Amino acid sequence: MLLRNRDVKNENENENENENENENENENTKCFTHKREYIQKIYNVFIFCINFIYKGIKLIIRVSGIYLLWIILHFIASHLYVRLCVPNTIMGFILSPFMTATPHCQGLRWIVYNGANMISNMWIIFGAWICSSILIISKDNPNSSTNIVSES
Repeated sequence: MLLRNRDVKNENENENENENENENENENTKCFTHKREYIQKIYNVFIFCINFIYKGIKLIIRVSGIYLLWIILHFIASHLYVRLCVPNTIMGFILSPFMTATPHCQGLRWIVYNGANMISNMWIIFGAWICSSILIISKDNPNSSTNIVSES
């Protein structure tokens, strides 16, 4: 009988241990699941931020790409024109009336002239955009703006 009681006690203890182990496993599984969900949320936020930054850089390059291209072309053409078409020597002074008629000098002069016009026009467009962003016209009274107080 004593052996049987010991066996029953051992079985009960084993069952209790198994239950405790199961509870620990359930807690570990829950903890792991929560950690996994937390990491997934962090990953999603990270991916959202990266996509937002990528789209922003792509938009900036698309909008300012032509502007930067004209600045680079104007800079290079100005330096090439001085070097190739009107060198800073006496011989350059003597040859300059003949060199200005050459195709490469006419092309460089066209790039310098039109590049300067494009850069000026882009500054005007940028200034107009800034002014339109700052001075928001009210829908109620089209003659007044929200930033300008009119006294009657």
